[in-house]
Amino acid sequence: MRKALHFVFLPLLCAVLAGCNTIGDRPNAQAAYDQVRDRFAEQESFAFYGQTKLLTGDTANANVVSFSGRKHKEGILMNVQLSQPEQKRVQTLSLLSRQERLFVKQESDREWKSAGLDGSFRQELNNWDPVFAFRQMDEMKKSVLPLTDRNTADDIEAVRVLLDSTKLKNWLAEQMKQQAGLHVQSAHQPRLKLAMTLSDGAWRALRQGVSIQAAETNVDEMIDQMELEAEYTVYYNKTTMLPTSLVMSIRSEYDANNQRVLEHTRVETFLQNYGQVQPLPNPTSAEKTSK
Repeated sequence: MRKALHFVFLPLLCAVLAGCNTIGDRPNAQAAYDQVRDRFAEQESFAFYGQTKLLTGDTANANVVSFSGRKHKEGILMNVQLSQPEQKRVQTLSLLSRQERLFVKQESDREWKSAGLDGSFRQELNNWDPVFAFRQMDEMKKSVLPLTDRNTADDIEAVRVLLDSTKLKNWLAEQMKQQAGLHVQSAHQPRLKLAMTLSDGAWRALRQGVSIQAAETNVDEMIDQMELEAEYTVYYNKTTMLPTSLVMSIRSEYDANNQRVLEHTRVETFLQNYGQVQPLPNPTSAEKTSK
């Protein structure tokens, strides 16, 4: 009897130990995220493309932004297409960040122009820049959770990065206050990534003629009444530990145009061609300021 129990118990013990080793060898979600972030930061060049969809329920309602670009060393080049359904047109915009300077091409421009002190172009670049996305995750992450691998046959795994609601609202407030600065004559109306319906700027038009301080107070009141949550899903290659795509899901509820808006936005960014992209253009002669 003892011998029989020994033969039953030994395989069970081995199975348990094997399972423990497997779990122990598998990096937890936070450690995996840290490694992917660090590996991504080491890359001197890569290409990316993506799109932003405004969702109503579970149905795609509008593809409001498409973007593509590449990073090379410390610079980044980005092409953005902004849908303007009310005007039945798509606005095109090219942004180039080099040596801490930002240059822009709008629609019919043939040459790069310096963005100067106009922060609206920097806002647009940050909205869709995957480098900024990782910086945002680091600054705002509340927790990092594992995601079940539904296809164990491939090399792709993922983690969820939940963002802090208060920090998200502070970032949105900062963007809106910058746009409300009536002393700045901006050549561009950037999208408000966390509240896309407000991107039409109607909330600003209602405040014409009031002081900047009063406009900022109104922004604070709008943000106080807002519900906002967001998270990133970071997909990565488990062999190289480099990200293959980022999916940001944003859910917000706020007052706009005399009604309560329920909004769900999905930002998809795909990353590829690590170490294989061409150098960026050199706009050293572009000294004009965009107007």
